Amino acid sequence: MSGTPSTSSVFLPAWPTRRTDANMYPNGSQKLDELVLHDYNLEEIPIRYHVEQPDEQYDPQNIRKLDLTHNSFVVLRGLQTFSNVSFLDVSFNSLSALPEEIGTLRNLTTLIARNNLLEHLPKGMQLLENMEHLYLSGNRLEYFPPVVLTLRKLKTLHLGGNYIDSCPSNISVLTSLTVLYFGGNRLREIPASIGTLENLENLGLCDNILETIPSTLGDLNWLETLSLHNNKLRTLPTDILNLRRLQQLSLRNNPLVHSFVHNMDLCPPSLKELTGRIVRQNMTPEMVEYIPTDIIEYLNSACQCVNPECKGVYFDARVEHVKFVDFCGKYRVPLMQFLCSARCSAGIPSVPYDTSSESEEEIEPIMRRVLLG
Repeated sequence: MSGTPSTSSVFLPAWPTRRTDANMYPNGSQKLDELVLHDYNLEEIPIRYHVEQPDEQYDPQNIRKLDLTHNSFVVLRGLQTFSNVSFLDVSFNSLSALPEEIGTLRNLTTLIARNNLLEHLPKGMQLLENMEHLYLSGNRLEYFPPVVLTLRKLKTLHLGGNYIDSCPSNISVLTSLTVLYFGGNRLREIPASIGTLENLENLGLCDNILETIPSTLGDLNWLETLSLHNNKLRTLPTDILNLRRLQQLSLRNNPLVHSFVHNMDLCPPSLKELTGRIVRQNMTPEMVEYIPTDIIEYLNSACQCVNPECKGVYFDARVEHVKFVDFCGKYRVPLMQFLCSARCSAGIPSVPYDTSSESEEEIEPIMRRVLLG
């Protein structure tokens, strides 16, 4: 449709009188460029808001923000009257579809249609060349809407809480995306092409049924937040360590976390290990000349328990314990600690330090960084 339709050319259905009473449904905003009709149980936009009202300094052509949230809309009619609107929110209604004429809103940059009954999007949306932010969470979409791929200026895309089971490989055309949220769908895999979304800062893939994620996620150099919790992930690609700007990584409720945290069993120490621990902890310089060289080498291979209250050592048998510590003052990083006994993981030293004794030879503790969320 070319040009801006005048109010006289717009088809206005014969709506019930009770919906057009001038004293009903007041504008919830005092701003001349906003129309807020929130929580009025409306089934259509009141007819008086489709025409200019000089006495009230109201003109539908001046409306930039249109808020129709928390009503009872099943269909939307007359949107073309508000041809200059740039922000449209129709969340929390009963819309099963958006009208084709939404494509006449050429200035629209933000469309919020959360918590409706949408099953598809109209082809007319491909005319929304200025669209930057699209929120469609909490609907009934069973597939990724193809028309979304035509919105090349899109920066924010929320598709959470739908029934989408696949992500198209050509999502790579949305190169302006900074936020992509797929949480709460039925995704089984993510295409490798997602790694080409070089401006992506926030990626939400939580609450799906993913068993793997592509190694190309490591190419998202600007990624700050990655949500992967509540999936079926058993491994992570090592490329994820390339995400130098990553500040939040959520992995809870995945098999990889369960196996990492809950299956840390202590192998019973051998008689050699138990004897070696006692000798190493009580060895004095005078004893060295009486001990065979191969035994000395074994004793020198001991590792110090990382519990600061414990002076115990271990050789091969150790307890693996995850401790979360502050990292750069920003977020909690899980560290794998190797302890000499299960008692140390509970904070009780297996071999307490004697505060009256002299400091012993320092043995380097072993610790490695792990990513859990």
